[in-house]
Amino acid sequence: MDFLARALLIGLTDHAPLVLAAIGFALLYRLTGLINVAYAETITLGAYFGMWANTSFGLNFYTVLIPAAVMAGLVSVATYLFVFRPARRRYVGVLELIIISFGLSIFLRHGLQFVFGYPERFFNVPPPETIFVAGGGVTSFRLVALLSVAALSLALYWIIQRTRLGLQIRALASDEDLARVSGIRPLAVTVLIWFIAGVAGGLAGAFYGVGASVSPLLGWRQFLAIFLVVLVGGAWGIGGVIAVGVATGIALAAMALQFDQALYGQLVLIVAFIAILKWRGRRLTEQAKV
Repeated sequence: MDFLARALLIGLTDHAPLVLAAIGFALLYRLTGLINVAYAETITLGAYFGMWANTSFGLNFYTVLIPAAVMAGLVSVATYLFVFRPARRRYVGVLELIIISFGLSIFLRHGLQFVFGYPERFFNVPPPETIFVAGGGVTSFRLVALLSVAALSLALYWIIQRTRLGLQIRALASDEDLARVSGIRPLAVTVLIWFIAGVAGGLAGAFYGVGASVSPLLGWRQFLAIFLVVLVGGAWGIGGVIAVGVATGIALAAMALQFDQALYGQLVLIVAFIAILKWRGRRLTEQAKV
């Protein structure tokens, strides 16, 4: 199996949860403009909820995906209703909201440590089946993650671009006051978006957890890559986020195959993202001058 095919296969399967998490984060960022640092804990919660349902009730991994996703979605909605919405109604600034999200992230992380302890936890699952694709082996867990990404990506893209709900979301993201005058119920639409974002993050966390281990820092380890994917791809909407997320996964896989340590590949990718953002900022400045 040649290098490019291996990188493509590993990137699409092993890094599929990255795309899932990026979709959820992009929905919140597009709707509110908020850099919600606590989204890292939404991912971690999905892993812990899935592990807890698996080890406590003996549910297999595929079954626990549903409760893990739903519970992460409900926690996401709760953080909006009890933390971010009251702050917005008090006209708290963007910087203060980011600080609040940092505080919420720390609170949730230490809460997880209090409930589940500090040691890493593991799913109690048998070794996954290996399916051979294009000469390379893919575990059934990773294949399900890829199929979940494809299904959720297509569904969200269709909803946002082709449905009345998508029109409401775009209108709400552009101007909340105008959307309210137009008959859109901002609270209902916003709660739905926070739930969908939580579901995406929870699923991503479950897939990350079953692939390695579950720890309080699981989401934090992925957050920088998720954030950069959304910053770069968000300019082209959800479709751009999906495309950049897929490309990032393939690039990470290629650099992991090329370098002995994955850290080197991550550093190269961060530098590339910064260069792209700087180039895009320069273009926007030049267009504004014209």
